[in-house]
Amino acid sequence: MKQRPRILVVGVGSPNADLVAEVLRNDDLQAEWTDKVRKPNPFFMRRFDIIYGIYLQSCARFILVAKLLRKKTIIHFVGSDAYWVNREKSILRRIFWGAILYLNDFVFYVSPHLEPLVGRPGRILPFPIQKDEFTVSPNSKPERDILYYCPSGAKNQEIYRLDWILQYAKEHPQEKITILGSINCPANYKIPLSNVEVIPSVARSDMPTLYRRHRALFRMTTEDGLPRMVHEALLCGLKVVFNGREISEMPKERDPTAFAKSFRNALGLA
Repeated sequence: MKQRPRILVVGVGSPNADLVAEVLRNDDLQAEWTDKVRKPNPFFMRRFDIIYGIYLQSCARFILVAKLLRKKTIIHFVGSDAYWVNREKSILRRIFWGAILYLNDFVFYVSPHLEPLVGRPGRILPFPIQKDEFTVSPNSKPERDILYYCPSGAKNQEIYRLDWILQYAKEHPQEKITILGSINCPANYKIPLSNVEVIPSVARSDMPTLYRRHRALFRMTTEDGLPRMVHEALLCGLKVVFNGREISEMPKERDPTAFAKSFRNALGLA
């Protein structure tokens, strides 16, 4: 493989795929990002040596076209993707996803517990964080107690344990709780509890300020991966509880330089 390959990072949403491309560029790798996942353009893809897909569901077509073009490919699994593949019941879809994984050259997981869910050996590589944006502010004074992530939708309510945070709110009426959604899946809940505020979503650039308004971040989920929020909040000085366990340490790959080094090592790049 070339020591300075041209890499196309494929993925929707932000800041995973776009941030990964930026981190790789900053490490002197030739990386671009696209979120146009529905119709892979083989003439555009021919410019690249590696097609790096983030989220199997959205990059599968790119992986197929890339293999037809004899390109190297990467799939990077987050929690939701791994659980989704694991619970797929359709035999035809399982065969399809199995074929994609078989054809693929490299598989990364954000956390080691996802590997047995997918069934394909891979490397553990958490996504990086823009650590300079998420810092403790000496002037910040938390005005609320708990920030809790739970986007709207019947399935999301189940996965992100809306029932759990509402029961907690009832049992701790003195604590001010904020339920937050995402830009793609806003939180639109009507909660009849005076100590609960619902924020549909905030811009990524406003997340550090939102974190610092709170004393703690709680994340409860039935399909855990390695949420960026956990370590962003930790960097902002919050107490962080993830699935009932207090978090105090951070994987080294959250640092962009360490991520790029691990990426290079995984691909055998100097």
